[in-house]
Amino acid sequence: MVEGINTLHQYNWLTPKYLNTLKASQGVDENFKVISALIREEGEVVAGEIGYIIGKTYTSLSGFSKREKEYRNYGTTQLVLLALYLQKNGFAFWNLGQSYMPYKLMLGAKIFEREDFLKRWYVESTNC
Repeated sequence: MVEGINTLHQYNWLTPKYLNTLKASQGVDENFKVISALIREEGEVVAGEIGYIIGKTYTSLSGFSKREKEYRNYGTTQLVLLALYLQKNGFAFWNLGQSYMPYKLMLGAKIFEREDFLKRWYVESTNC
């Protein structure tokens, strides 16, 4: 997964230090989980992302999808399937981050003022 992200996004903030911090955080608090959501084709990861769960919230960190024509729309498909999973499992909301990205708005993202977002995120992430 990380290899795919690093290949597509040569310069990204998902550094080895940050990844090690995420790994070290696993198991420290039962309400915090790092997960990956992905699509495989013939055993190869062709689209996916890394994120974390706190309480009833999910936060996307970074993702990728292969750019070859045969994988067109796999990234969108991965996001739609993740949305369905989150909805089915009673998540309060999904923090997509970086709201300036058009594909997020096309998928239905709503932009909140920072203060409103933080209030909502705090309530839902501590309401376990």
